[in-house]
Amino acid sequence: MLVLTDPDGSTYDLYNSPQIGDAFLMVSLYAGLSALNSFISAIDITGAFSVGFIAVVGSGLIVYLTWIFLTIMFRLLGTMLGGKGELPNALGFVGLAAAPLVVTTFLSTLVTIGGILFMEEDPGEILPMVRLGLTLVGMAWGWPGVLCYFGMKNSEKLDPLKAIVATMILFFGFAAFEIFSSKLF
Repeated sequence: MLVLTDPDGSTYDLYNSPQIGDAFLMVSLYAGLSALNSFISAIDITGAFSVGFIAVVGSGLIVYLTWIFLTIMFRLLGTMLGGKGELPNALGFVGLAAAPLVVTTFLSTLVTIGGILFMEEDPGEILPMVRLGLTLVGMAWGWPGVLCYFGMKNSEKLDPLKAIVATMILFFGFAAFEIFSSKLF
């Protein structure tokens, strides 16, 4: 909870203690909720359990692969910008930064369920916009947003300006990917 309410204070000691176990737990919670949301969506769209199962596996796998990819990218940017951390430090702060995504994915799952139960027809394509908005809020707050900034600053011991530049590069890249790969465009 402290990661969500006091990101600077909660990441302050990550240089000395990367908290990989807590990071793995947070990513696993995010992967589980993401898999559940994908399962519900796939079953609703196709009506086939086998497609739902594939969605569960794919969604969970994508979350863990994204964690690894972001860890490597933040570590590389940290190294290029003079960071003093090591790979476990990046693994820890990127994993902990999944906390907001747990919250926004839970809300997105509620939107998905609500859409199935109460909005059989969505003529204005409102629900995809709401889900995209929740995804962007989660990214701005967690992967690769504010919490990753504090992770770079505290875990990599980077100057705040360098930490924000690294975070913004990854955030805008991921945000562009999300927007252009959504059903809205």
